[in-house]
Amino acid sequence: MSGIILRIIKQTVNDRRSLALILFAPLLMLTLIFFLLGKPSYTPRISVNSMPDKIVQELQQKDMVVETVNTVDEGKEAVKDKKTDAFIYKENDQINMLFESSDTIKNGVILNDLQTAMQKLSTSSAISVKYIYGNNDESMFNSLSYVLLGVLSFFFVFIIAGISFVREHSTQTMERLMLSPIKRWQVIMGYTLGFGFFAVLQSIIMIVYAILVLGITIVGSIYLVIIIMFLLSLTAVVMGAFVSIFSNNEFQIMQFIPVVVVPQIFFSGLISLDTIPYNIGIIAKVMPVYYACDALKAVTIKGSTFMDIWVDIAILTLFIAGFSFMNIIALKKYRKL
Repeated sequence: MSGIILRIIKQTVNDRRSLALILFAPLLMLTLIFFLLGKPSYTPRISVNSMPDKIVQELQQKDMVVETVNTVDEGKEAVKDKKTDAFIYKENDQINMLFESSDTIKNGVILNDLQTAMQKLSTSSAISVKYIYGNNDESMFNSLSYVLLGVLSFFFVFIIAGISFVREHSTQTMERLMLSPIKRWQVIMGYTLGFGFFAVLQSIIMIVYAILVLGITIVGSIYLVIIIMFLLSLTAVVMGAFVSIFSNNEFQIMQFIPVVVVPQIFFSGLISLDTIPYNIGIIAKVMPVYYACDALKAVTIKGSTFMDIWVDIAILTLFIAGFSFMNIIALKKYRKL
């Protein structure tokens, strides 16, 4: 038995990936969660109309940026244009809070500060919460459906593509392919578009199932949603191919999940970037899932058109082109020129 114990310890110590996964990956994840779920460091921006001066003063003491607007329409436009996080106004003795959409952290901070201010001034008026996009009756699943579609699509395609590429290496299929006259870019495009067929199929099945069976609402074009998820799936394919270069077997592909996949889940839109402490939300700008989920949110919740999300589409395309180029360069290890 002691021999088995020593052999396992020796094998693990010699496998740097496994050792890092055991010792350092949990610390990385714990630190990331600490930053993401720590005390929000953002200052809420709110607009008010027809609100009592005492309540406005109390809100200003809560480290809020408070701006008074002249009309209700002006306040609503400020929320819609993201110039303010919330619009608070009084209408027919009813205090209303208008948000752009459901955002647990942002909306919770502002609503809590307003309730605290009203309790301090012994004001018992009811507060009606409204949204420009969505409504109060939406389930959390429906309001976060765009995140789930993006994350699940990326996760499964990344794993399957990575494992498949490793299998191509381990069976020496890639080496034999490189001995043929075929060009490196043709190999990469062949693999990418081959997996792309199943990416389209997966996207269509997920969307149809989510709408017909789970009952999620897509305000915008379903075709745009399919295009976004297709591009995200292609990104997952080329990223899976890239990490397979550094892997010798399927287990080592799984070891990349804490480094490649998990951080993208955290920065996908589950948590507003400007509420993350120390301004580390900027990390999301280098993650493809962020752009895909941003586009999916715009289409599914706001009903945005292609012209509204073309930047996200372009960046996803750049990710695909960039990783494809790196994969083409990496194929030199299989073809000695």
